[in-house]
Amino acid sequence: MNSIVKKDLLSDALTTVQRFDVFKPEDIHFLMEKKEHLGKVMLNVHQWRTDSQKESIICDQYCPTLHSKFHQAINEQRVQFDQALYLAKDIEMKKLDIEELEDEIETLKSCSANKKKIQAKKKELELSFKHYELKQMVISLDYRMLEVKGWQKIEERLMIQMIAEGTEEETIWDKSKGEIEYSFFQFLTNLQGIRSTTDGAERNNLIALAMFGVKQAKDAGVFQDLLKRCNPAQMNSLEMLGEVKKVDPQVK
Repeated sequence: MNSIVKKDLLSDALTTVQRFDVFKPEDIHFLMEKKEHLGKVMLNVHQWRTDSQKESIICDQYCPTLHSKFHQAINEQRVQFDQALYLAKDIEMKKLDIEELEDEIETLKSCSANKKKIQAKKKELELSFKHYELKQMVISLDYRMLEVKGWQKIEERLMIQMIAEGTEEETIWDKSKGEIEYSFFQFLTNLQGIRSTTDGAERNNLIALAMFGVKQAKDAGVFQDLLKRCNPAQMNSLEMLGEVKKVDPQVK
């Protein structure tokens, strides 16, 4: 965890809130007694996705090809990286706000007027919570970067697998190059949903999309190659469409 975030994450904030009349004495006592535990909660509640959750996003049900898994992964990584950059900028702005407040407080404290002293106290309260906000932002940035680095590992693994299969780098990075393969497998998998749907429009849509996926594969001359890679559910869908002879499917 970043050095800005100390173990006593809540100490400054809790020291400040002790002066608030809004908290009951027993609540203040609880917060101070449990501040170490609460600090661990603030640090260790995982923001965004764990590695296992990342893998679930690109499971075969949603991304049936290596190419589609890769493009889902880079889409997720891009969002997290973009947000990490904005957050890093906001952190630096927060640091400057803190410096500015500290200067203002010093100036106000040097004045003897009671009104200026009150203003200084208000600024000190604001400063205390800016430090707390800064720590929270740094924690968020750390989790953003965990997300970015986690997706990177997945992407590199997928690239190695695609290259081993003979996929060229240009094809790997071009989303449109894998769409025929993706549509073929995804729409055939989704067609299994007609077994449970009672919605006539949804049923027709599932069938239409599956037929579209098959047509694209045939038009591109890759139907037979993709057929060899179908799992039992996808073969069963092809049977329902009349594209293959009756098989002995595993899916009931």
